Amino acid sequence: MPNGETQGSNTGKRVVLPSSYVGSRRYMDQLYFDGMAICSYVGFPDLFITFTCNPNWPEIQRLLGSVHLKASDRPDIISRVFKMKFDELLSDLTKKSLLGKVLAYMYTIEFQKRGLPHAHILIFLHPSNKYPTPSDIDRIISAEIPDQDTNEELYNLVKTHMIHGPCGFANRSSPCMKDGKCSKYFPKQFQPETIVDQDGFPVYRRRDNGHTVLKNGIQVDNRNVVPYNAKFLTKYQAHINMEWCNQSTSIKYLFKYINKGYDRITAAIVPNDDGTSNQPQNIDEIKQYIDCRYVSPSEASWRIFSFPIHGRKPTVERLYFHCEGQNSVYYTDFDCINKILEKPSVTESMFTSWFEANCKYPEAPNLTYSKFVSKFVYVKKKREWKPRQKGYTIGRLIWVPPITGELYYLRLMLTHVKGPRSYNDIKTVNNVKYDTFRDACFAMGFIGDDREFITAIKEANHWGSGQYLRLLFVHMLLSGNINRPRHVWSKTCHLLADGILYAQQRIANNRGIIFPIL
Repeated sequence: MPNGETQGSNTGKRVVLPSSYVGSRRYMDQLYFDGMAICSYVGFPDLFITFTCNPNWPEIQRLLGSVHLKASDRPDIISRVFKMKFDELLSDLTKKSLLGKVLAYMYTIEFQKRGLPHAHILIFLHPSNKYPTPSDIDRIISAEIPDQDTNEELYNLVKTHMIHGPCGFANRSSPCMKDGKCSKYFPKQFQPETIVDQDGFPVYRRRDNGHTVLKNGIQVDNRNVVPYNAKFLTKYQAHINMEWCNQSTSIKYLFKYINKGYDRITAAIVPNDDGTSNQPQNIDEIKQYIDCRYVSPSEASWRIFSFPIHGRKPTVERLYFHCEGQNSVYYTDFDCINKILEKPSVTESMFTSWFEANCKYPEAPNLTYSKFVSKFVYVKKKREWKPRQKGYTIGRLIWVPPITGELYYLRLMLTHVKGPRSYNDIKTVNNVKYDTFRDACFAMGFIGDDREFITAIKEANHWGSGQYLRLLFVHMLLSGNINRPRHVWSKTCHLLADGILYAQQRIANNRGIIFPIL
């Protein structure tokens, strides 16, 4: 992990900040995996929307004007008003279907360094409501300045909220300028018609029609317009950037971005280590989470009000599994070990309860573990599965690396086995019971000739970065279980190099896609 820890043999005390803590690194990672599970079920997202709070909204100014305060003086008001506006926007998208029927969505709330909240939203549309052609894209997204004579209101809104910069030669001191160039690649080129290039990226229409606005004393034209939806901009009167993103190459980047976690400041105070101490260093993830983290007043208010920082639909159920007798046991320091082992929560789990449900319900044996949640609901208090009465849930098997041995091969079997009533049923292939899950996987044809390692890298590629994949490959090599490392490398080197995603991201930026840079 990129947290300063370099020695895997460190024997110091570890303090873990679990994924159940809202905002932790593990929490954000699990959201990323959940997002990829939704993507694998309903397809690629169609629209990427960024919605930023406007401190000059009349609802905010009406409350502050009478007491002569600025918006920054009352972050609680900013948070409450933005929450109401965001809920209305989400309702317009998902319930009122203003852009079409929505099959799924995912959002994350973040906070700018100056304190204003903003939301990143991914929208998955029904196949009958997508926007596949350039003319369809023009119906919902514009990157041009409206005619001031015919639509003065929209003209003023675009001027106020949707103009980037000015930057470049006109303003070299703009915050977006890096190495003499705009980091967001503005100003764009004039474009007579919207096109989708050969790589699947849209290049929005930006006609040289003479429409201009005066921004910070500088005249700018359509080349500086951030893509927007006229209907939402008129209603919400704030920065709402809308991007068409229906291409596979940007999916991992989008999901990584909206679940990237919190910003940190660049200063740190560290103890002076003269190298004479041989004591193992403790690893405290809570301290790592707190150190150097910047919390704005608006974020503090948002968290105090217990407003959600993430949302998605449909729900993703994380399905845990374990080898026989190896389920996790949770207890406090003062618990008696003998009493702990007698608790039903130790002898029963979500996974073992699945075996019982396969015996109890006639329709259960037709489902794999990951598909089971589509028809059944796990009641944690009773530790049993019940038939689902309403709603729909996507199941996601928790991913484990090959180095975990039998647990990894158990997971491989769970992707195909239906209706087992015991661990032995999972080990049985063609009426032959094998001693281990690995042997069962071999009988199923899942492994052989290092196929399991190639499969593991390819599966991890669906959500992992190139750096993670290379680290995974190193662990495989160190495990000593790969028979032909050169063969595994030849089959996966194009993934380990991570060049495809990087190249496509650069193409996206050059083509006019405004995806914030990590």
